[in-house]
Amino acid sequence: MTQQPRQRSWRSGWRRTARIALELLLAVAMLVAIDRWLTGGTGFAQVQPNPYWLPVLAMALAYGTGPGVLAAAIASGLWLLYAHENAGERDYLDHLFHLSLQPLMWFSAAVAIGEVTIVRTTRHARLQKRGQVAARNLARLTEAFAALSHTNRRLQVQIATEAHTIGHAIDTATRVSSIDPAARRGAIGELITLAARTADFTCYRVAGGEARAWLHGAMTVRHRDVLPAGLVACIGRPRAILHVADTQDRAMLEDVGVAAVALLDRAGGDLVGCLVLHSLPFDALNASRTAELCEIASWLTPLLADSARATHPTVRPAGLVA
Repeated sequence: MTQQPRQRSWRSGWRRTARIALELLLAVAMLVAIDRWLTGGTGFAQVQPNPYWLPVLAMALAYGTGPGVLAAAIASGLWLLYAHENAGERDYLDHLFHLSLQPLMWFSAAVAIGEVTIVRTTRHARLQKRGQVAARNLARLTEAFAALSHTNRRLQVQIATEAHTIGHAIDTATRVSSIDPAARRGAIGELITLAARTADFTCYRVAGGEARAWLHGAMTVRHRDVLPAGLVACIGRPRAILHVADTQDRAMLEDVGVAAVALLDRAGGDLVGCLVLHSLPFDALNASRTAELCEIASWLTPLLADSARATHPTVRPAGLVA
């Protein structure tokens, strides 16, 4: 992970150095050619300001101290090489000052301007990096705000269109204790719909090793009156629930449903029934939803047993009449 950024940094640095060197050589070569063509190779001694200021200022302004000092060194070498005058015409110290004045000014300007350029480019790079970080953070905040807005709208629609309120659940639970068997079965069906979040289900009652349909959901269209014996034998103590999210269960649930919840008697642990859900989103078969479906069995099994006793009341022998 760290080698690739290092390689890219090394390549970019090498390319920058090569570009600076090429630009400097081209600029100096052009000035030398102009000097020879116009002044006969005197280093622009009679031209004020000296054109060798151009590469020094350009390198210092564009790239900083290092390239500026290098340009000043090259310009100074050319100046000392070509700017030769008769030393007898002036004092020696005056001639020495005349020769050293231009290089001194070039190096001073290269250092001063170059340091300012380095500070400016460093600050610009820091501000650019902060701008990129701020842009990324803004994009993330925008996405989070859009997600929250979408969730808020979905919840508002769900609350506005939700028919099963708390009062409806309490009323349904109250009707479970009704004396009328049909009202009891309807209330149990509504409770299953509320808990399972789907009305496409079938509740089977196990009797004599056979699971027969006992209760259907409001949206159930296709169902089996009798569950396959292999499914009844498999579900129970080892597996409290079978669902198509598990590849091992898909064969047994084929043409049956997407999930089967075992209804086990608390006292003896025997299988007394089975709740089959015929339609359910695949992504809903997660660990949390599976635990909720298993929780349905904890309160549905006693209701199934009570309904069985209410359907088949115990017949007591009539007493003798004197």
